[in-house]
Amino acid sequence: MDLTNDANLRAACEVVLAQHRGLPWYQNWLASLSEFLQKVQNATHDEFCSTQIQTELWESETLCRNGMGPINASDAIHTPSVATCLWDIRTSLEGIDPQKYDEVLNAGWQALSRLVDTPINQRNTRLKKNRLFAALCPSRLTTIAHISKLRTLSLWLGLSGAEGDLSLHHLVRDHLDHVLGDKVDGLSPQALERMTLPWLLYLNYLQDQEAEATEIVDFNTGHERLNPLPDESREFGMRAIGKGLADVTAIIKFAKGGCTREDLLAHMQKIKDANGKTSLKSHLHNLFTWGVIQERGDKIYLTPRGEGLVETDGPEEISDWLLTRVVGFDHMLVAMRSQAMSNSDTFNLLRSIRSESSGDRAASNVPFWLEKLQLAEKKKHDKLHLTERGKAWAAQIHWLPQSPSSQANPPIAPLTVPDQKPAPFQRPSPQTIHESLPKGTAFSLNQVARLDAGLWSHPRRHFAVLTGLSGSGKTLLARGYAHALHQDQSNPAPYLLTIPVQPGWHDPSCVLGYINPLDSDSYVRTAFVDFLLKASADPERPYTVVLDEMNLSHPEQYLAPLLSAMETGDRIEFHAQYDDISGVPRSIAYPDNLLIIGTVNMDETTHGLSDKVLDRASVIEFWDIDVDAFPGWQTSSLTVQQVSHVRDTLTGLVKALRPARLHFGWRTIQDVIGYIEQAETGGVIKFDAALDQAIYAKVLPKIRGEDSQRLQDAFDNCITLLGGGLLPESTAKLVELKGDLHILGTARFWR
Repeated sequence: MDLTNDANLRAACEVVLAQHRGLPWYQNWLASLSEFLQKVQNATHDEFCSTQIQTELWESETLCRNGMGPINASDAIHTPSVATCLWDIRTSLEGIDPQKYDEVLNAGWQALSRLVDTPINQRNTRLKKNRLFAALCPSRLTTIAHISKLRTLSLWLGLSGAEGDLSLHHLVRDHLDHVLGDKVDGLSPQALERMTLPWLLYLNYLQDQEAEATEIVDFNTGHERLNPLPDESREFGMRAIGKGLADVTAIIKFAKGGCTREDLLAHMQKIKDANGKTSLKSHLHNLFTWGVIQERGDKIYLTPRGEGLVETDGPEEISDWLLTRVVGFDHMLVAMRSQAMSNSDTFNLLRSIRSESSGDRAASNVPFWLEKLQLAEKKKHDKLHLTERGKAWAAQIHWLPQSPSSQANPPIAPLTVPDQKPAPFQRPSPQTIHESLPKGTAFSLNQVARLDAGLWSHPRRHFAVLTGLSGSGKTLLARGYAHALHQDQSNPAPYLLTIPVQPGWHDPSCVLGYINPLDSDSYVRTAFVDFLLKASADPERPYTVVLDEMNLSHPEQYLAPLLSAMETGDRIEFHAQYDDISGVPRSIAYPDNLLIIGTVNMDETTHGLSDKVLDRASVIEFWDIDVDAFPGWQTSSLTVQQVSHVRDTLTGLVKALRPARLHFGWRTIQDVIGYIEQAETGGVIKFDAALDQAIYAKVLPKIRGEDSQRLQDAFDNCITLLGGGLLPESTAKLVELKGDLHILGTARFWR
């Protein structure tokens, strides 16, 4: 029926009122409505501000039901300033010129919103406010609190131009008064019928305009409930769009007032929602199916649902669609009524309901949307739990979700690397590994054995941390050990990956990669991801990762999924979609053949290791250094006398600095020797001066700290060792630093 025609609308009103006046539920509704509104309108100040009436105002469903995802208004109910605000609104309407109703109500709406929406509830209380204001001013508002439904009705009535909820109520009420020719005020039966009339029109004429309505009303009870569509008519999952609902809102806002399809696609590209025509068009298809945009002629416009979403940013605007038109949402919410779900639980559930004909991996994004819509959240053990909003949505599901594939096809097993345990790897003995280390290294058998025992002390958690002096050979030992495990291979390189850790790694994407935010069909792989996949596919051989200077960033952040998986045995999750993306599967079992060796230096540029890391790793410290054992002495081009002098000087410095933990490693020894050798080759700098300059450049910059007896002793011993005029530059610098320590309480080479 064309309700833009006054005669048709008048006839429609007469029909729906005649149909409902004899129904028990409608008569009971009018009676409850009359009692409730009388109580609100006739209450004294103390009665009105009491907890009882404030609770009824905020929580009563007399005017209409609460809708999806009820908002807890207990804080508003018990806030005196809120009750005072509502009292002021009600009393301001008494005896006022009807022409000023809008002004008073709009001012009251703004005042109440400032009090409750953000400071108290952190969520928009729009539906509750519409019901509440209808109780305060029943002659101007309707019982349709869900504003998108009221907007749909106004469009079918041919009305437009209303801005804001209250104005939309007034527009519909004024139009009905105009068409029916008799304005009714107060709380008479006729006035209450007029207040409920918009809802009756919506039920009779608009609810069924859509052949596949997402909500229907039982005309015998007046109760509205969700209407799930047949499985074959529903979308299978939904692609992730940007960061969630906020990005959806940002996209569809562009269509307010109308825009071309090309302009909207360009806008989506501009805000980096996706890259490439295929992905953009896929997202656009989702938005059409959501019912938030529609195409009229050659332009795209917001639907009433879309306008409501733009105004509120509230997922309740799309709740009916998600639960009745998308396979997966109802399955997940029903499953989580009784228990939380891990990543593997959700994966297997969604995989089991997938039809063979559906190659769309969008269903794997259902957990993404559950979190983004605040229906579920990750808690203990990284499991997904229903939120209060999620529980409310789940309570609306009155059907048993069925699988589209349950009749035709058996559940499809996850496509992942097999989890069966391979035969134990027979690693070489520590003696064999020690003998195979590169010539020129001087690691003791005991050091090799400690690393070997630490790596293999747990059947899955092969993780060791080498800490100590910078330049003591930690990385060299780690790489040498990894190569030694494959000494029977002609090329051991494929079994070793060295990762130089960078500052600023705050999340796992630095090592595990991520889905390209500009193209959801591609995965940004890393060398570690490729290495991890190789290890998973080759479980009979060990694969070693060396994290060089692993504490330049926080390992518990960038290694979080691995630390969790190596402890629990759970799978390593790469992404939440079904199919492989750029060859990267959704998840793999933690490889028992993966070895991780991290090297750690402790200074002002690094971070300490958290207990989460230390509890999983064997820590081996390289602190004491034997200068005589340095293998470079034998290969040096210096004379025997020069080598002896340099060795004695460096040995004395190590002994002097060791109590203050400021001594140095083999890298420094090599650099000192190299400097002197090059000076000798150049023929300009004499040997003693070269030794002085080398110590000044390579040893002294690391001597720093706050005043302490140990540091004072270190300075005194070094000055005694280097004094006598042979090393004047180094001696003078040490004296200067000791003076700073005495005067300033601290010493730093760089000032």
